[in-house]
Amino acid sequence: MCGIVGYMGSSGVASILLSGLKCLEYRGYDSAGIAYINNGKLNVTKSAGKLENLEKLLTADRQSSLAFSGIGHTRWATHGVPNDLNAHPHLNADSSIAIVHNGIIENYAMLKEELESEGYKFNSDTDTEVIVHLLTKEYKKTNSILKAITNSVKKLVGSYALGIISSYQKDTIFAVNHHYSLTLGQGDNEFYLASDIVAVRQYTNKILRLEQSEIAEITQNQVRLYDFNGHETMREFITVDSDPYLINKDGYKHFLLKEIHEQPTILRQTIGKYMVHPNAKINFNQNNEPLTNAHTQEKSAGVHLSKNDIMGIENILIIACGTAYHAGMIGKYYLEQLCNVPVNVEIASEVRGRNLLVNEKSLVIAVSQSGETADTIAALSEAKRKGAYTLGITNRADSHLSRISSNLIITECGVEVSVAATKTYIAQVVSFLLFALYLAEERGSLTTSYINNLKLELHSLPALVETVLANETYIKEASIKYADAQDMVFIGRGINYPTALEGALKLKELSYIHASGYAAGELKHGPIAVLDSLVPVVTILMPGSVYDKTLSNAQEARARNAQMIAVACSDDEKAHKYFDTVLEVPPVDELLSPILAVIPLQLFSYFISDYLGKDVDQPRNLAKSVTVE
Repeated sequence: MCGIVGYMGSSGVASILLSGLKCLEYRGYDSAGIAYINNGKLNVTKSAGKLENLEKLLTADRQSSLAFSGIGHTRWATHGVPNDLNAHPHLNADSSIAIVHNGIIENYAMLKEELESEGYKFNSDTDTEVIVHLLTKEYKKTNSILKAITNSVKKLVGSYALGIISSYQKDTIFAVNHHYSLTLGQGDNEFYLASDIVAVRQYTNKILRLEQSEIAEITQNQVRLYDFNGHETMREFITVDSDPYLINKDGYKHFLLKEIHEQPTILRQTIGKYMVHPNAKINFNQNNEPLTNAHTQEKSAGVHLSKNDIMGIENILIIACGTAYHAGMIGKYYLEQLCNVPVNVEIASEVRGRNLLVNEKSLVIAVSQSGETADTIAALSEAKRKGAYTLGITNRADSHLSRISSNLIITECGVEVSVAATKTYIAQVVSFLLFALYLAEERGSLTTSYINNLKLELHSLPALVETVLANETYIKEASIKYADAQDMVFIGRGINYPTALEGALKLKELSYIHASGYAAGELKHGPIAVLDSLVPVVTILMPGSVYDKTLSNAQEARARNAQMIAVACSDDEKAHKYFDTVLEVPPVDELLSPILAVIPLQLFSYFISDYLGKDVDQPRNLAKSVTVE
């Protein structure tokens, strides 16, 4: 979470930092602030709440528009509640050093106690303030900001990124990256800093990404790089060929609604990239690109497993968090059904701190929209240490996950601005299906005719999604009837149990209505106790092997007078007979049904949230990129 920006140049710093922070607000929006140097003096302006609060303060702060160097931050609260005192940047006692920080300092309590015993006073509840006082202490010993940084980082435990400015060295910004992501951009006698390339690319296509455990010393004329021992390293800026990211709503009321409607295009792009024709083999390496592209500093997407590697895989582990975890659960179903390989799915945070049972015959698949999810990256790194094959599925080719994965599938959804994932979720699901088909073809686990028939249906999927979206008006009218619910239950079986979990998660995220997802067969093993006439039950009732059992489980809820909602096929007469509301999708093969069934659930959650007046694109307490464990 949290976003860092910085600027060193000859333009007014306030507008540039604000523009960068707007690109990064998805990473956290509990508070925001900037620090800048003007006439040799270090100034800080910050505010709790969203970025618009800071923007109002800076409008009245004329000095900020005259300054030419500064750092900024948008926060997702970890240590300390969201308020002005806990907002970044943080200052030392004499306002000579300011710092912005992403990540967590795990040993901050010990360091804080030590610093307090030496007379340092703390004004906030954050772990960040420890760093600024530690820098002050080390500067007094060395009279050098760079040496103060190299001495301080040796005492910090955790993963973090820092931006630092000081009136002692007013023409310099320092950036520190330790198991995080920071990107520098080079303009004409000016440099930009950000924790996401999106904020830099609006100004320049000359990019340099900081390596792990690296320090950047940024002046108006140059950038010098150092390792944590203070030894200088040499690396050049590279040119990125991609166009700048354009972030706009294209006439939609919210980014979320726009991104829901982008899903047919995303599916066409993803399917078409790896499947040129239903009768042709799935190909993840069409261009035979090298694993690492030195020109762009990005790893080329592709599956670089040999035939022998694929045949030797004895088990698969999928690790992910949140929505990506639900995609992984569907991925398990695909891989087991199509490839006959045992698959486990683990919440990445639960992998930490226990013995990870993988080896050189295991494939570990890590799924993360941002590619920066700390728990997922840590778990994948542990799998690599144990010799497992690794595959990353992410939306960001420039991410940490992309750099450490031996094999890589980029979903290429473009920027997903809304915090709640929609288009990246279906891209992850269809990527799992394509990968499972790829493995099935290589391993010979299915007949060619079966695979080709499934690929033919997959080819028609984007048009079916468009059919669901065309029914948006009915879905809106049907959804807002349930906007006064305090609790809601989602149930599904088999491949659509994860769809129930995802539907419940979306409703919670967007509307703040308490919602729970259950395997439909588990309803009678406890959850049925919460049902009454005030609790709507949403059943994912798709055709296939578990249809009759799912319908039977729904009838158990109906017998308790629950309000009954179904996601079902348009030709399903039983659904229309037994349910109060039916959100229709076209008939589809059971394997493809999760991709269709989730679309009305996304719209269902969106329309309820919008009706209730919630902040659809930036729900409370959330962040898009979860970079803390």
